[in-house]
Amino acid sequence: MIAAIRAPRAVWMWIGAGAVALTLLLRIARGEVVVLSAHGAPVLRLLAIALVFLANCAEKLKPGEHKPGPSQQDEAAPGELSQGTASAQAGDLSQGTGSQAPPVDVAGLQEFPAALDDAAIEAALRWVSRRGLWRSFEAEVAGDARSVLPLADGAPPGEAAARLVAEVERHRERAVSGAAETVGSLTGLLDAAEAAQVYDGWLAGHLWRHARTLKPAPAQLFGRIERHLRVVQAIAAGEASTGPIEFSAWRSKAGPPPGWSGLRVPKGLAAAAREAFKQGVDAGTWESGATLALRVTQGEALLLRRGGQGRVAVGGWLRLRRLDVVRAPAGARLGHASLGELTLPAGAELTAWNAGEFLTATARTQLQARVDAALAGEAAALTELEGLLPLAHPAIRTAVGGRPEAPGAAGLRLLLTGFDE
Repeated sequence: MIAAIRAPRAVWMWIGAGAVALTLLLRIARGEVVVLSAHGAPVLRLLAIALVFLANCAEKLKPGEHKPGPSQQDEAAPGELSQGTASAQAGDLSQGTGSQAPPVDVAGLQEFPAALDDAAIEAALRWVSRRGLWRSFEAEVAGDARSVLPLADGAPPGEAAARLVAEVERHRERAVSGAAETVGSLTGLLDAAEAAQVYDGWLAGHLWRHARTLKPAPAQLFGRIERHLRVVQAIAAGEASTGPIEFSAWRSKAGPPPGWSGLRVPKGLAAAAREAFKQGVDAGTWESGATLALRVTQGEALLLRRGGQGRVAVGGWLRLRRLDVVRAPAGARLGHASLGELTLPAGAELTAWNAGEFLTATARTQLQARVDAALAGEAAALTELEGLLPLAHPAIRTAVGGRPEAPGAAGLRLLLTGFDE
């Protein structure tokens, strides 16, 4: 009934719009309206607006198909709903979350450093600028005093600065001599940096690169590294509310006053960072990048994260990150969405560094095929490998090392950089 009423109405609206247009054309032909005159142009614009308005009204009143509202979408065909639900669930499973069993999270409680205030942040940055700490760790220039952290001109007071310099020098000496790092030596370096209130994302990554090959896996040290990274991220989050830490050059012809460094730490930054840490700021890309979604299909796994630990039973999901350790005291099997099962013998430790060792021969063949395709320049394979880095990085390193000039070598090297740093 409504459609029957609307149809004639739409016809009459179009007839009216046509009549207006025809009248306008006749008046222009008779010379009653001069289109380009100062009086005619406004009239023409008004008539054009009226035509557009009438056309829109006619379009809205035209009978035909209508987009379903919320209630109509809820009453869609069962086949459509089942397909959408299935695809959504498949997406959840591929990410390792699952709609019924979210990933297990057993992160231990961590505290923001009590001594880190605005003055401490400024003192540390006056001594070691952002992105400048790595120069002191270069093994190739060991013994070069220019690359060692200076103890004068801006070093924090007390013994903390001297302790950090000594730890850096010992670390460099071990690198030159080829001596292996230990949990104790790496922990000592981290302790010295934090005692001097030096919180640096590059330093945390550097420590992880040395710690990731240690056996047994240093879960406690990984937790310390994550806390260090979270403090770095909390300071960055604090800058969003207080304003950024600023560095500016001296612009006067006269020399700068004593102690001037061009550094300004906004007031309240440490308090804002402490609040961000309390609210649960994560470790940045170390939280989201190079992760692996796994489900326990047999046995029981022990997940160690941030100093905490918890058991994951059969059917439970876990998300393996670069700073996590999974142990299987009695053996376990972990399922991956695309590469099948990882078999962990009794007493095995699974980390983001050695995960590929537990793949089946068939899965390794499949993974190698994807690496070869990415090395040949196939973009889809490169994208897929980005989600498999804990499993694929050994094969990627071998492929890039063997064919560094291959079409896809640059993209694979970029993936490794994201994994290592």
